[in-house]
Amino acid sequence: MHTTRNCRQCAATCGFTLIEFAIGMFLMSVLLSAILTPLTAQIEQRKVNETQSSLAQITDALMGFATAHGYLPCPDRTSGPGANDGIEDLNAGTTNCAVAEGNLPWVTLGIGGTDAWGNLFRYRASSAFTDRASPFRLTSAGTLNVQCPAGACGIATTYTNTAPAIVLSHGPNGYGAINGQTRTANIAPTSNDELANTDGNTGFVSRSLTAAGSAAGEFDDLVVWLSTSILLNKMIMAQRLP
Repeated sequence: MHTTRNCRQCAATCGFTLIEFAIGMFLMSVLLSAILTPLTAQIEQRKVNETQSSLAQITDALMGFATAHGYLPCPDRTSGPGANDGIEDLNAGTTNCAVAEGNLPWVTLGIGGTDAWGNLFRYRASSAFTDRASPFRLTSAGTLNVQCPAGACGIATTYTNTAPAIVLSHGPNGYGAINGQTRTANIAPTSNDELANTDGNTGFVSRSLTAAGSAAGEFDDLVVWLSTSILLNKMIMAQRLP
C-alpha cells in the first residue's frame, strides 16, 4: 500500500510538472515572438539603410564617371550577348547605347552591383548624356521623370522630368529585378507603381514604402536620380564644360 501511494503521488507530481512545462513553453514562444518580430524588422531596416547608402555611392560614381569621360555610361543589357555582366553595352561600331534601360554597369563604374537583397540595380540614362559622338552641353536636359502618383501622395507630385539618369533597387520583394547570383529575372511586380518601374518607359515612381494589401498598393522600390543642374555644375568645376 505504501508503494502504491508513492506511485500515485509521483504521478500527480509528474503530471503537474508536465502542465507547468507546457505553460512555460507557451510563455517562451510568446516572448520569442515578441523579441523576434522587432528583430526581423530591424534587420530589414538595416538592409534598406545599406541599399540607400549604396545608391548614394552609385550617384557619386556616375558623377565621377561623367566628369572623367564627358558622358554617362550605357546600361548593361539584361538579355543577349554580354548580358548581366556589369559592363556597359553599346551597339557595335556606334557610340549609341545598345539598350535604353538595363542593369547598372557596375563593372564599368568599379563599384558593387547588387543591393542588400542580392539583386542587381536597375539603371536608365537619357541618350543626350550617354552619346560619345555628341557630348552633352550646358543646354542639355534629361528626358526621365520621377513622380509620386495621387493614389500614394494625395496629389500627384512630380519630382523631376529632366533627370539625366535614374537608378533603383527593387527592394525587399525584388519583384522585377535580375537576381545577382543566378542572373535570371525574378517574378514581375503586381502593383501598378512597381510595374511603372519595370515597363521600360521614361516614367518612374518614387514614394514611401507600403506593404501588400495597403490602399496604395505594395511598393518597396528605392529610387534615386541625378540632378541635371548638379551634374552640369560638377562638369564645369572639372573644366569639362562649357
